[in-house]
Amino acid sequence: METMEAAPTRSRTTTRRSGGWRRAARVAVVGAVAGAAVGLAASPSLAATGRVIVSSPTGPSTILVNPPAGCHSINGALPPDTIVRNQTDATIVVYTGGFCTGFPSLALPPGDSTVFSPGSIRVLS
Repeated sequence: METMEAAPTRSRTTTRRSGGWRRAARVAVVGAVAGAAVGLAASPSLAATGRVIVSSPTGPSTILVNPPAGCHSINGALPPDTIVRNQTDATIVVYTGGFCTGFPSLALPPGDSTVFSPGSIRVLS
């Protein structure tokens, strides 16, 4: 009768737990990348949609169409009875000085207007 020797068995050094951690890490990374891609695709544009109209009683109106987010200087010194109309989908802030300096008078939500002496306007995104 012949005897057969069994091949020596090796003990496994990895466990199901470590494989589960790797799988969870992969799922987390893939989820984060997919979430970032969806967030970028769904992020709002950096320009407001609509118009900002600045009507001066002493001269022509200034109209900003689809103004990008940021500061916009108004040409010239405008009198105190100038009308600023926010016909965009973003909030704007009206300043007394040029380049968004001076006292920020007020924030105008979409669809609102005010009578003021504006020097510049900041479109918030």
